Amino acid sequence: MRAMSLAAAVLAAALFVACGDDDTLVVLTHDSFEITDELIEAFEQQYDVKLEFIAGGDANEVLNRAILNAGNPEADVLFGADNLTYQRALAQGVFVEFRAQRRDEIPADIRAQFGDSLAVTPIDYGYVNLNFDREAGEPPETFEDLTDETWRGKLVVQDPATSSPGLQFLASTVAHFGEDGDYTWQDYWRDLRANDVLVTDGWSDAYYTQFSRNGGDRPVVVSYTTSPAAEVFFAEEPIDEPPTLNVIPGPLFRQVEVAGILAGADEAELAGRFIDFMLSNRFQAQIPETMFVYPVMPGVETPAWWTWAEVDVEPATLEVEAAEIERWIREWTEIMRR
Repeated sequence: MRAMSLAAAVLAAALFVACGDDDTLVVLTHDSFEITDELIEAFEQQYDVKLEFIAGGDANEVLNRAILNAGNPEADVLFGADNLTYQRALAQGVFVEFRAQRRDEIPADIRAQFGDSLAVTPIDYGYVNLNFDREAGEPPETFEDLTDETWRGKLVVQDPATSSPGLQFLASTVAHFGEDGDYTWQDYWRDLRANDVLVTDGWSDAYYTQFSRNGGDRPVVVSYTTSPAAEVFFAEEPIDEPPTLNVIPGPLFRQVEVAGILAGADEAELAGRFIDFMLSNRFQAQIPETMFVYPVMPGVETPAWWTWAEVDVEPATLEVEAAEIERWIREWTEIMRR
């Protein structure tokens, strides 16, 4: 239907209602999005539609792609923007408003992170923290510990300009140290740089190459509070506890991933139905084992190994606009890349 005239589209819609012809719903996502075959089949059968997924790279790449195509999208619905990046999309008119059927069941503090906007719908959330290799001894406990000589050359982080977890960790340090006073987040990163922190472009290189658990020489890595649970899930032989440990160094920025109907979508109504589907208990229950983040809907049953992801986290208080985020990244780059 993407090349149809308006008249042809109307006719096709009428035929769809009358005859049940299959249509196609196109979903643009980041590379980490997963959905089980059973759920794909269930949605397709319920709405007599075919699902097509476009994996657009990192979450930041996906958003940039949607902004470049604003008003003339390559897909109908986007998943993967979050509470740090969605404002850029709003400013460019990427989404249209939609009220999901279960929106009011989403915890109020999560909905509040998006103000009054109905342009996006929260689907899942996660926390970026520090993961520690248990074989390396005693872990650090706070953000400040990482600037101590004890941890020289032992931390690996991701570039916030190219990595979603890198940006989230930067946001946590901004919230913790602030922009004013005797010691700011900029001072903190100068001290990390002086303490031989290693910066990678993305999470995979940091975790699977530089982290000592996987053959590198850095026992502390910026990762997710769900990573130890994932280690249990993917273990070749059953294990009693994960080989990695969650370190909560202070309040953490809570990343909330959202879905939104793209302005100009050919299948806007079906896109809304898919967002409602993503908030169903059935879809929410598979989020831990496919994307290893937390379901946004309360009370969803999770697998037994998910207990290793259940941590006591104080969400960092942080209200920020897109221009401020861009400034953080510029200033971080000046500090770390000089």
